[in-house]
Amino acid sequence: MADDKSSSSDDVKKKLPIIPIIIGILVILVVAVGAVFATLMLTGGMSDDALEAELAELENPDAVSQAAGEPVDPAAAEPLAPQLMVTPSPSRLATLYYEMQRPLTANLSGSRRVMQVTVAIMTHYDQMVVDNIVKHELAIRSALLTVLANTPEENLTRENFRLEIGEEMRISINAVLEQFEDFGGVESVYFTEFLIQ
Repeated sequence: MADDKSSSSDDVKKKLPIIPIIIGILVILVVAVGAVFATLMLTGGMSDDALEAELAELENPDAVSQAAGEPVDPAAAEPLAPQLMVTPSPSRLATLYYEMQRPLTANLSGSRRVMQVTVAIMTHYDQMVVDNIVKHELAIRSALLTVLANTPEENLTRENFRLEIGEEMRISINAVLEQFEDFGGVESVYFTEFLIQ
């Protein structure tokens, strides 16, 4: 019986230190929250006037500047309206076309069929892009022949086949121009002749 009393008193001693620790933590939290709240109240951080003043400044910064006696810039007082951007050079946006004089002819990938196309290249940039195309026409023709030769015959039945191959050609032309001139500028490739035999 003495053993029962000693074991139950040991259990009580082990449980007792946890309760004061929890109470101590709660007291510390209450004091910290109270200190933050008191600081905000004393500094005016929680007053309605301070919140309203900040809101008014965000909504109309000029009215707050006038109330504070600061000079207001009349240009800044006008409401912001959408502004049209000025085109730096209208000729820069002219659409230019360049048609390759000789057609491109290549066998389709894995097929005995032949595709022959004549392409026209379009840009909205200036004559420099067309001059670069003429200057590097041999490299561009080679890249375009590679695109044609890598085209499988199954792709011919696709609904948007011409658009897809035109986009591949545009990417290839821009890659060649970027390699040699650091700028592509080709926006579309059009077919002026398209023949598959």
